[in-house]
Amino acid sequence: MACAEQPTKSVVLVPVEERNAPTTIKNKPASMHKETSKEVNKQQEPVIIALLEDADKYSGQGQSAKAAATLERALRIEPRNALLWHRLAVVRFQQQQWQQTIAMARKSIALAGNNRNLKSDNWGLIAKAYDKLGDTRKANEARNKQTNQS
Repeated sequence: MACAEQPTKSVVLVPVEERNAPTTIKNKPASMHKETSKEVNKQQEPVIIALLEDADKYSGQGQSAKAAATLERALRIEPRNALLWHRLAVVRFQQQQWQQTIAMARKSIALAGNNRNLKSDNWGLIAKAYDKLGDTRKANEARNKQTNQS
């Protein structure tokens, strides 16, 4: 008796980024990015929206390392996304990494184009980081730039 060939199934592997990725923004937890949460919209890639939501969840649970890793993953997908750089700056601030906060916020400013709200939020974050570093002069300079963006 000959062995019957088993039909082979076609296995489709779906990347994590594409699994159940939302197409719209759900309610966001309150966090340091009050104004910039409005910047995420339906025009963002669904995977970026999903990663931002995951990062917000981790950040809200006090898991800043996971939040940072999630945002870094999103930045590998969209390295010129000013909002992602801002969110990573916020996480670095939560981690008390003041120099990293400043660097990430400056990168966000450089990519923000005409987005005055995002630039203002970044300058405010930079001012707070300089305060933590004890550099009052640079903190005040950042606050002046924040005021000029508003």
